[in-house]
Amino acid sequence: MPAPMRAERSRLRGAVALIGLGLLAAAPLPVSAQGEEEPFSPQIAMPGNQQAWRRVGEATFQHYFQPYYRAALYVSPTLRDVGEVAEALTAYQVEILWQPSELGEVEVRRYWRQALRTAAGDEDTYGRIEAKAEHWVGQLPAVHHGDRWVFSYVPDAGMTVQIGGRPVHRLVGIDLNRSLTRVWLGEHADPEPRAALLGADTAAQHDTASR
Repeated sequence: MPAPMRAERSRLRGAVALIGLGLLAAAPLPVSAQGEEEPFSPQIAMPGNQQAWRRVGEATFQHYFQPYYRAALYVSPTLRDVGEVAEALTAYQVEILWQPSELGEVEVRRYWRQALRTAAGDEDTYGRIEAKAEHWVGQLPAVHHGDRWVFSYVPDAGMTVQIGGRPVHRLVGIDLNRSLTRVWLGEHADPEPRAALLGADTAAQHDTASR
C-alpha cells in the first residue's frame, strides 16, 4: 500500500477512535436565510484531517410511504469517486434525523432487520451477517422526532454508531458494514433518495440557482 494511503488510513482510524471515546463534537448547525436551523452542516471537522469533510447530499428515506428519516452523507474532500462509498471501500459518515413523532423499539428493530436483509441482496450474504446484525438490532432503542443517529465508517476499523451524541455501538466485519451501507446506497435502496444522497443532482441544482 502506498505511503500516502497508509497515512490516510492511520488518520482515519484515529478519528474513529476519538468518535468511539465521544471526543468528536458535532459541528454547529447552520442557519438558513429564514433564520431556521438547517438539519445538517455543509461540512464537518474530523480529527487528524486538515480539511473538513464535505456533505455530498441529503435525502429523505421513506418506509411504507411515510417519511422515516432524513439523511446526509459526508466524505473526505480528497475522495474522487463517491461511488466507492456504496461498496464500503472508503471512509464516510451518514447522519440520520428521525421524522416520526415516536417509534417504539419494536418498530425500529423491525425496520433495520428488514432493511439489512434486503440490502444484503441474497440469503447467503444475510446468513453470514445475521448473528452480528441481530446482536446490533436487538439493542436499538425507541426514537422520537428529531433524534439524531450518526454512522461513522472507516475500512479496517469498522462502523461507530452514535445515538443522541453518544457512541453506543461498534460494528465490525466487511459484510455487515457493506450491507448497512447499502441500506442507503445499494442497488435495492430507493433510487431517488439514493441519488440525492450521492449528490447526483447537486451540480444541476447549483447551475439552476446560479442563473
